Amino acid sequence: MSIRFFKIFLVVSLMLNSTVGGLKAQDKLDSIAHFIKSEMQTREIPGLQISIIRSGKVTMLESYGLANVEHSVPVNVHTLFSINSATKAFTGVAVMQLVEDGKLDLEQPISTYLDNLPSDWQNIPVYRLLDHTSGIPDFLDIKNGGYIDGLTFNKAWLRIHERPLEFIPGEKTSYNQTNYVLLGQVIERLSGMKFEEFVRDRQFIPAGMSLTNFGDSKDVISNKAPTYAHSRETKGTFVKGKTLERTWEEFPELRATAGINTTAEELGKWIIALQTKRLLKDRNSLNLMWSPRKLNNKSYGRWALGWVAKRNLTPKAVASIGGSRSWFYIYPDHDLAVVVLTNLKSDGPENLAPEVAGFYYPELKASNGGNYPDAVITLRAILEREGYNSAVKSYKRVKAKQTEYSIPEWDLTNWAYYELMLNKQPLKAKALFKLMAYLYPDNNNWKEGIQAAEKALKPVDLVPK
Repeated sequence: MSIRFFKIFLVVSLMLNSTVGGLKAQDKLDSIAHFIKSEMQTREIPGLQISIIRSGKVTMLESYGLANVEHSVPVNVHTLFSINSATKAFTGVAVMQLVEDGKLDLEQPISTYLDNLPSDWQNIPVYRLLDHTSGIPDFLDIKNGGYIDGLTFNKAWLRIHERPLEFIPGEKTSYNQTNYVLLGQVIERLSGMKFEEFVRDRQFIPAGMSLTNFGDSKDVISNKAPTYAHSRETKGTFVKGKTLERTWEEFPELRATAGINTTAEELGKWIIALQTKRLLKDRNSLNLMWSPRKLNNKSYGRWALGWVAKRNLTPKAVASIGGSRSWFYIYPDHDLAVVVLTNLKSDGPENLAPEVAGFYYPELKASNGGNYPDAVITLRAILEREGYNSAVKSYKRVKAKQTEYSIPEWDLTNWAYYELMLNKQPLKAKALFKLMAYLYPDNNNWKEGIQAAEKALKPVDLVPK
């Protein structure tokens, strides 16, 4: 073969390989698009944005459905979605920026930075606010909505200072908003800026997030999709679980806990900026922020610093959730991130992101166990292989071999409801609720769970494998 012919052959081969690779990549994106459209129809999601970030680039950016149902306004790349509590990830970054600035020490008690705290709160280190292990009570009434005792924010804030700690700091993870209101106060005091201004100057602008803003239902925000939900009760023309209705979201005093409106494209830009040292200068800061600490019993907490620690085993996964409608997952080991934003408050798009990630790495698929916490993975693998009816026996067998093995109550509850609500596997869920009854007999969740699982059973249901 002549040198000239070899060069031509090499060029043609490279062109063909590039074309084939491009076709395969497009096929994958087409498959993802088909999956998302199918899930939107199944879940009755009006509108959705998705972005996929690989190796520092946005490789997929798509918009589907309606941003505003009543006026038939379609979603486009500029449509803003409320990410609610996913704002906490931005708060985590803001705290780490102050650490890098030398203004804040995560190990120091919060009384180092804030005055007039209850005596029980004063010696709690800053990091316990970030990972929700402080034991400080929540001033929000989660069951009934609004603030505790039906009070205004200012009165509820004062009332919560009078209440004792709910548990010894570091005993467990307990998600609440008080932690992040305190962090917002710390950020404002140390930066000398309003929280919104600090985040805008140190994160939005460097990342190129020109559309992203703070606001809620009281604010008039251009191109923002309202949030919908399926009615919780049958009343008048509303049918429980069927009729679409508007939701109201208002959190002017809680900007460090919630309140950012953004797009999938701009979240992609933010994630890229975060991973390319434009927001945090030291890679160790990023690793620290994404790593959960151990609780007093030596098990890992469910939260890292501002982020949900979805998976600590390889491949690692961290995530942020907002209002049961918006999620972004980051897989540092695979240099992959998936952003899913919707305008439907429901069971949430939580498992959509890992399912999309599974198109690239099958082990990340939620249906393959990629969305389960570390404590669940060992037992789940056994039950998937041997059957869920033996859940209690299988747990005892694992425990006998690994004496330190345990499944936290929260993880087991989520696992059971995940099988029931999202995977539509009531028999599996029922077996897990029975395991919960064995491990946590004082928790009434298992009774309600078994009833819900039995109600969901159909005559054609088979014993789970």
